[in-house]
Amino acid sequence: MKRRNLLATRNTKEKYFMFEQTNVKTTNRAFLWKALALAALVFAAIIVFFVYFGFTKPTNPAPLTGVLRAGDPNFEWYKKYVTIDASTQKIQLAENMAGDRIVTFSGVIKNSGEKPLDVVELKLTLFNYEKPVWEGVRTPIRPDGQNSVIMPLEERRFALYVEALPQAWNAGQAEMWINGFRFAKVTP
Repeated sequence: MKRRNLLATRNTKEKYFMFEQTNVKTTNRAFLWKALALAALVFAAIIVFFVYFGFTKPTNPAPLTGVLRAGDPNFEWYKKYVTIDASTQKIQLAENMAGDRIVTFSGVIKNSGEKPLDVVELKLTLFNYEKPVWEGVRTPIRPDGQNSVIMPLEERRFALYVEALPQAWNAGQAEMWINGFRFAKVTP
């Protein structure tokens, strides 16, 4: 029996290639650019949606009703139980990111009584030599905020600021005190 030499009998006319050539379709570049533009547009719309609805707050919140203020017998009876803790009370002159002067008011409101409160108003006053230059009422505890109800024997931190300072104010004196509150309707 004869052995054939496989190498010798091979057809030398065939060419062997390591990689087979195929006809690869070229991608459609116009479609690619349109898809990228559409993706960028959708991404921008999502960012605008979150910025607009995430950071905008109502400019005029609904007016609060049923708030007890000075002159009301229930206010006069319960005001001794709603206080701003004197050891945490801070009034500071500061500068905002734009470089303007602001006054910050912060502290802890204590409810030492037996009734829950869902609204607490503070009166802020800026003085020049014991004469009021600016007065305003702010509401740090509102029913539409998080943890809005101050239960009996609880306390709540707050921080407020005044940006539009009057030109006549010489940063001499500022005060804050409880201006009003409302009893919460809490169901057990």
